Amino acid sequence: MKFKNPDVCIIGTGAAGGIMAWELARRGIQVVMIESGPMHPFEQRFEYMHRFLKGENPWQTQLPGLDLYSTGGSFPYYLEWNRARGVGGSTLHWEGYTLRFHENDFRMFSLYGISEDWPISYENIEPYYGKAEIALGVAGTPDDPWGSFRGTPFPLPPFEFSYSDGFFTRGCETLGITLHHLPQARNSIAYDKRPQCQACGTCHVCPIGAKASVDITHIKKAIATGNVNVLMDSTVLRLETDHSQKVSGVIYAGHDRIEHRLSAPIVIIAAGAVETPRLLLLSTSKNFPNGLANRSGLVGKYFMSHPSIDVTGRVKEKVYPYRVGFSTAMTRQFAIDRNRAKKGVFFLEFLNSAGHKPEEIALSSGKWGESLERHVQEEFGHTLGVRVYCEQLPDKNNSISLNTWKKDYFGNPVPNISYGIGEYERGALKEATEVAKTILQSVGASDIQTGNLWYAAHQIGTHRMGKDSRASVVDKNLCAHDVPNLYLVGSGCFVTASASPPTLTIAALAIKTSEHIASISRMGRTG
Repeated sequence: MKFKNPDVCIIGTGAAGGIMAWELARRGIQVVMIESGPMHPFEQRFEYMHRFLKGENPWQTQLPGLDLYSTGGSFPYYLEWNRARGVGGSTLHWEGYTLRFHENDFRMFSLYGISEDWPISYENIEPYYGKAEIALGVAGTPDDPWGSFRGTPFPLPPFEFSYSDGFFTRGCETLGITLHHLPQARNSIAYDKRPQCQACGTCHVCPIGAKASVDITHIKKAIATGNVNVLMDSTVLRLETDHSQKVSGVIYAGHDRIEHRLSAPIVIIAAGAVETPRLLLLSTSKNFPNGLANRSGLVGKYFMSHPSIDVTGRVKEKVYPYRVGFSTAMTRQFAIDRNRAKKGVFFLEFLNSAGHKPEEIALSSGKWGESLERHVQEEFGHTLGVRVYCEQLPDKNNSISLNTWKKDYFGNPVPNISYGIGEYERGALKEATEVAKTILQSVGASDIQTGNLWYAAHQIGTHRMGKDSRASVVDKNLCAHDVPNLYLVGSGCFVTASASPPTLTIAALAIKTSEHIASISRMGRTG
């Protein structure tokens, strides 16, 4: 091992862990990262893209049993295609959408009398949003009428609205709905030694690195400092504590299942909102019989996501879909200006890719030759789509726990995800569906259909932050209340979910927490 006695151990190499590795390493702090998956070589991205086009998941782990989990609740949450294991974590396959939370999102109780306030405000996090946008390379423009104040401009210009966005713009204008650009961590021009987006249309596997993923934006640079060592294909099994109730050892194993022990003055868990609470619950001891950092009993509780529905319709004109793999327009009009105690919030994403693809039309047609050619030309490219993302309120019944009846590759209980979607969210989804239908009708669409209720690949909550150690797991610096040298980062610390994607807020909090850790490291203390 490069560092026998690192200053910091980071468990997980996704958005939070990868950004923190760079932020700490560039300040001269020695870091060991532990990642349960492999390094996915950038040179293999084109191969991965072809596998993705064939319907395969190129990010799926090859180790049997490592990704096992179980589900419960009224609406099971599945992890397949919703996470990626490897250096870079879920940023390897995320869509790249980077909205800031609105300032009201941090004050749900104060403003609306529901849920709880965050222990930090938008004003506290705003400077770090700017730093995160620069670090990831966010393309955008401040044309969102409901956006909170900004202290810095977007580092990259926005992507132009698509041809199909023109339909939505015209329709929304007649209804008094404002359409605006969707910010995203994707290069609209060359940036940070990465190329401009070429509209490959396979954004879950960006083959050229135009979409930001922390393996290339942060971890590569962190390793180049000489201050970072990454242990790959190594799964952390449990954490040990000493008499002072600090983490004294990180126990991990490779594919051979042989256990190793690593010690560091500061330990950071950045394993996602499912695996982070699972690791804490696996780390029982005399001082923590119910799991590490779990004296509040809230580790794993208040799991959230973003319930989602697609609404589509057919128009006579060609809309030219699938020219890019991402959306360029949205509206937050229904996510901000309302009494959230009575109405759930949602935002609308106007899809650039909707309807059946040419090969799907061909395979289902039963036609051949010239008849098939005419059929595909007539049928393809007439579908417009609107996607709904709805805020989910924290519910203690939605949780991550241990399933002691089912074991993973290392013989440990797998995570059990208990998940449901409540009446508050269903009411918002019903309203959002009607709004989307009205927009489609306004552009002359027919055959309007509502897809199945689903959820985004956003795992939120499970180790929430707060001032009161009895009602939260970490403080405003993301340090565990019960364990003075343990930090739990990522969207698991969120108090509420907003309707916006979580990654930019994850990144901003990761930078903020890194500055805090660097300051206490310089002073020679860990809490």
